[in-house]
Amino acid sequence: MVSQLSTSDRFAQPATVAFFGVALRLAQIVLMAMALLLWPALAQAQGSSFEVSIEPLTAIDQQFLDEQRARVEQLANRIGRGLIGKADRDLDTLQRILDERMVPLTDTLTLQAMGAVFGDLLGDKLNMSWVVYRDGKGRSRALRFRSMDIYLFPMTMISRRQEGGSDRRLKPLFDETVSETRRLLPGGKWFE
Repeated sequence: MVSQLSTSDRFAQPATVAFFGVALRLAQIVLMAMALLLWPALAQAQGSSFEVSIEPLTAIDQQFLDEQRARVEQLANRIGRGLIGKADRDLDTLQRILDERMVPLTDTLTLQAMGAVFGDLLGDKLNMSWVVYRDGKGRSRALRFRSMDIYLFPMTMISRRQEGGSDRRLKPLFDETVSETRRLLPGGKWFE
């Protein structure tokens, strides 16, 4: 004999399913709201977990910088000049290279090579040396003052301005960078 199926739960079952469906949607909304509220804190904690790391230039970094300097030296030779390590003269040479549009705006590597030469001039003027600066955004070559947390990032100083359409002259940029950085150095008030 087959037992008779009860039909009494037939009307209660959709209500149960509807209740659990609403409860499930409500739980999803609560979880999404909590995630949205906690996201900034989690993102900040994750971003700050990677501290800044400063290292000396590797042999590959030094070779790269030498190749960058040689690239700019070739451009300077095309206008009858050379890089001599004197700020006024070399800044004028870099400016002429830009003025004569010898480097296309799309040639980021060469524009950054000019930034390396610009950085050498800043380093000489401010007694700063090249280091590898690593943070949560990546790895960069930077200038550092002794063992202090005073850094300049000259590799992109020219390229970003040129690619952004700026026609700012290099000599005022150099002078302003030197002036602003000197204020941060020990005894900087004496330079004002």
